[in-house]
Amino acid sequence: MSDSLDLGSDAGVNSRLAVLRQLTLEPTPQPPQEPLVPGLFFDTDPEAPTTVTVASRPGELLSAQFDVAGQARWLGLHINLNDCPLAGKMLLGVAIRSKAPVSQTFRLCLRNGREGGFDDIFFRKTAIAYTEPSLHLDALSLADHPALAAPAPWRELILFFRPDNGAIDLQDLRVFAL
Repeated sequence: MSDSLDLGSDAGVNSRLAVLRQLTLEPTPQPPQEPLVPGLFFDTDPEAPTTVTVASRPGELLSAQFDVAGQARWLGLHINLNDCPLAGKMLLGVAIRSKAPVSQTFRLCLRNGREGGFDDIFFRKTAIAYTEPSLHLDALSLADHPALAAPAPWRELILFFRPDNGAIDLQDLRVFAL
C-alpha cells in the first residue's frame, strides 16, 4: 500500500510546517523576521525590546520563550500562505495542538496583502494553550470574505501572542483549505 500524494492548495504551507517538525533546534534567540524555515518567522514590536527564544525537536513544531521589555504592541508568528490559493474554496482553517506552562490565549489572523498595505481578518475563536496539551480548531468562511477568492500580492497566517513574558509549545499546526 502506498500513501497518496496530496497536492491541494494547502500542501505548500503544510510542507513548510513539516520541515520545521523534523528539525532539532537548540534554544536560540530568534531575530525578528529571520526565517526559522522559509516562510515562517516571528515578528516583534521594534519599540519594545523583545527576545524570542525558539527550540524544536523532531515530531513537534516549536517551543518559544518570550521576554518582553516595556509595552509591546504585538508579537506574532507569521506563516506565508502565498502558495495557498483560495479561489473556489469554501473555507480556510487551522488545527493547532499546544500547551503552555501557564494557560494563555492567542489570536489567529489571515493577513491579506493589497497594494499599499494589508487587511487583517481575524478568526472567530480565541485559541487557548493550557498546561496540558489541547487542540484548537477554527476556520474562516470564505463566503463571508469574498475578497479572499481573488489573488493577493501576499498572504500570511499570523498567530498573535500576548506581547508579554511567557512561553508556549506549539506541538503541531496544520492548515486546511476546502
